Amino acid sequence: MTPRGVSAPGKAFLCGEYAVLSGAPSIVAAVGTRVVAKWTRLPPAPERLPPEANGAIAAAEGHFGAVRHHLSVDTRRLYDGPKKLGLGSSAAVAAASAAAIAALHGRDLEQDETRDRVFAAARRGHSSVAPQGSGADVAAATYGGFLWFRALDGEPIVKPLDPPSSLVMLLIWTGDPVRTTDLLARVSRLRAQDPKRHDRCMAALAEQATEFAHAFRSDDGAGVIRRAKAYNACMGALGVAAQAPIVNSKLRRVAAWAESHGGAAKPSGAGGGDLAVAFFSDPDAAERFAAACKNDGLRPLRAEMGAEGVRLLRVEESPIHPRLRRRTRWPHTL
Repeated sequence: MTPRGVSAPGKAFLCGEYAVLSGAPSIVAAVGTRVVAKWTRLPPAPERLPPEANGAIAAAEGHFGAVRHHLSVDTRRLYDGPKKLGLGSSAAVAAASAAAIAALHGRDLEQDETRDRVFAAARRGHSSVAPQGSGADVAAATYGGFLWFRALDGEPIVKPLDPPSSLVMLLIWTGDPVRTTDLLARVSRLRAQDPKRHDRCMAALAEQATEFAHAFRSDDGAGVIRRAKAYNACMGALGVAAQAPIVNSKLRRVAAWAESHGGAAKPSGAGGGDLAVAFFSDPDAAERFAAACKNDGLRPLRAEMGAEGVRLLRVEESPIHPRLRRRTRWPHTL
């Protein structure tokens, strides 16, 4: 039998980090570095899938019905050697795993109802490894594109967006992978020890996240750049208050390079390393910024922003030869 499968994109937070956990809006983009899930009727291998995949599969089988196939998940494109790129690999694994169950039952992954069920299953699976997460990364991996996302009383609201026509966005990888849970723990400690200071920081983030989202939805590229710069400052202030390196030295360098070329940059995600996202209105300035970052040891990622969500596997997405498998490729029997 010819192997078949699905794929799901990575994600990049454009704005709303931390604030989204308190009900503020966030803007998130699907990124065209994809996780691949393939299935065959081969006998099972001794390895097992990670918990976010197992949870998503169980939830998806509740929606679509049980299946008996051999599934393998390839996350190679979201890594640089052993290091995660910070593109939401666990969320993409959950989305791809849930989408595989839907596809095995003949469901059209482009239908809204199917995607809504895939999202619900993937979010449940992802919560096993990220119980504090908002679900915005899972939404990006499921629906794709650019999304306005908000979680009110634990219930997600997801709306598709078109990016501002004049806006150029780039991702820069710092080379330092980060454990988001460590940073969240420090912010939680700040809330317990100095709730007033914590609340001031979160209120500032929520205000800027709301203004960023408004500018993004209003085709106001210049406004997005201004709010990105302000959000970077607010994330830095939260880091100082929480004694957490949210905007560390490499992220500060990225922001400085962006400002010197007429743009703005901020952490994409919890900070501390991983990714930065930069915004420009001039494509030539964006290219000069990317070159400056590269010369400074910071790696521009040439990845599609606003990529398609879960979809059936394409030829160019076929996983690498079995002899080249990574440890992040997990087989499982369904």
